[in-house]
Amino acid sequence: MKVIHMTSTSPVKPLTIQDNMKIKHLLLPAILLSITASVSAQTIVTIAGEKIPTDDFVAMYKKNTTNDKDKITIDEYMQLFINFKLKVKEAEDLGLDKNPSFIDELSGYRDQLAKPYLVDSAANEMLVEEAYENSRYDIRASHILVNLDKNAFGKDTVAAWNRIMELRDKALKGENFNELAFKYSDDPSARDREYQGRKYPANKGDLGYFTAFNMIYPFEHVAFQTKVGEVSMPVRTNYGYHIIYVTDRQPAMGKCTVSHILLRVPGSHTHNDSVQVMSYATSIYDSIMNGMTFEEAAKKYSEDKTSSEDGGKLIPFTCNQIESNFIEAITKLDNPGDVSKPFFSIYGCHIVKLTSKEGFGPYDKEIDKIRHKVAQSDRMSLEVKSLCDKLRTKYNFTENVDNLENFIPTILESFDRLNSLEVENDKVLFSCAGQSFNQSDFAKYINKVQDQNTEKSSASVRTLYSNYVNDCLLNIEKDKLAEQYPEYRLLLQEYHDGILLFNINEEKVWNKSTTDTVGLKNYYNNNRLHYFWKDRAKATEFKIIDPDAEKQVRKLVKKKTEDREIVKTVNAKSKSYRIMMDTGTYEFGSNAVIDAVPHKKGLSKLVTVDGNNYLVRIYEILPAGFKTFDECKGMVISDYQDYLEKEWIKELRNKYQVEINQSELNKLR
Repeated sequence: MKVIHMTSTSPVKPLTIQDNMKIKHLLLPAILLSITASVSAQTIVTIAGEKIPTDDFVAMYKKNTTNDKDKITIDEYMQLFINFKLKVKEAEDLGLDKNPSFIDELSGYRDQLAKPYLVDSAANEMLVEEAYENSRYDIRASHILVNLDKNAFGKDTVAAWNRIMELRDKALKGENFNELAFKYSDDPSARDREYQGRKYPANKGDLGYFTAFNMIYPFEHVAFQTKVGEVSMPVRTNYGYHIIYVTDRQPAMGKCTVSHILLRVPGSHTHNDSVQVMSYATSIYDSIMNGMTFEEAAKKYSEDKTSSEDGGKLIPFTCNQIESNFIEAITKLDNPGDVSKPFFSIYGCHIVKLTSKEGFGPYDKEIDKIRHKVAQSDRMSLEVKSLCDKLRTKYNFTENVDNLENFIPTILESFDRLNSLEVENDKVLFSCAGQSFNQSDFAKYINKVQDQNTEKSSASVRTLYSNYVNDCLLNIEKDKLAEQYPEYRLLLQEYHDGILLFNINEEKVWNKSTTDTVGLKNYYNNNRLHYFWKDRAKATEFKIIDPDAEKQVRKLVKKKTEDREIVKTVNAKSKSYRIMMDTGTYEFGSNAVIDAVPHKKGLSKLVTVDGNNYLVRIYEILPAGFKTFDECKGMVISDYQDYLEKEWIKELRNKYQVEINQSELNKLR
């Protein structure tokens, strides 16, 4: 059997066969293009007892032979494939697939590969469509918050609900929403506060403008469902219960760029101070309207020193990144170059010039961005919940709630020693897909996922239980994916084999080639004829960029000036390089410039190579001879790796049985 053996010389972690071979890209022969997706369900090769279906082999061949740079036949690929699988088999026999590091790494890849398959398409599409619709608008809203721990349960939840409903009733009966927020909201920003030495005025619950993805999803969902002027029903988030009062809704501004002029108002200002600042701002505005450029006015009058020198230009922003009065002023500007009348914000008095407003694009332009944002957002928890609800039905989920409630006190008593907890009369918490999950399993799960921030409460344990159930359902579904999706099975197998391939190559070839100093030296001594210098020249090439520099170089060489000093001297008074230099030891036949001059000591005549002019200063002619070990150590290590791998493949071929189904292989030729 002919063996085509190719190997890599650098230990880069592989994911496919060619990553441990000198096959960068292989061409798929034209004949293979006629092979259909269902070539055969039969076995094309049996390697160390593992039967490889023809379809799997063809899929691997197509994936690994996709480039025009190198061509390989189906027979040659078969030999490479056999070598690859033999290495994986050896790794498994050595127990490398039982190492915790391998198990953890493969588990990480498995989770990533499974993500596209663990989706509830209907729920995802609903979330995407909602996010797109919300993204079309900016809304302004205020809220009142009643704090409640995210794991709170029972009477605490009821108390918080009753309190937020009382505040909602007050608002519905006509009390000013923002004054209610100032008095009762648990959001610290509703009242005057100081943070890091800076005083912030109360926002009285006003959150300003925001659009999709600016707020946590439950809050956003309810806010966008609430009409302008209405107060929402309470919505629960990780912070507690909120009621939301929507004050404005307008088409999305998108990303906006403006310039501004700022006149600051004293911190303890009076009404008269504000009137004076507004009067001054109005006079500046009038000057701009009468011909003064905005940029000139910004440099002259603006008290925002971070932007004034640049004509007042601010970095681009979206609606949630800037003060609400700014948004309202910008909304009134329709065209680039439009200038607003003076207006106040919490920072002072502004005049704004519009540079650009992107707005929100059409569906076909924005939808891919929306899908990506949804996938990265907290919305996905809803899709996971929807999927897990369906998996409960799919896998006949049943649970014993009493066994959980009776076990909670034991968990709380043993929270810090769950890894050693021995559960007497270990009872089933739930069953699905023919599997039972007991109290002890749940205790191990908590021990694994808890951290110093995990609250030791009944509510927290119930939340952990809900997460545990979902994790178990998703893991069962992951285990079944290989049966449902052949492409997933092949890709997971590829990662499995690729990690083992890297680990076994590292052990058998790469590490050995660098640590086996005796073997390396012996290999060098036995193969010295492969490491041979041709005749060489120690020389310096002077690239003559300025023709007038040639004479100066010759004079300096005649004075036996050192090469670097020559370059420094010739280029000293020039704004650009007149000459450049390259120095080294060159084998004859390897350098076009060196080969263009007589091979003798001294300075050459001017020669032209590839359109450039050169002078060559040859210091010494070195005769042909063997390379020392240090001179070729890198090449020796590379060649020694190739040697070790070839010998290893021979051992594997003798150790394991390989049977090729020639009739199946013939169909692919």
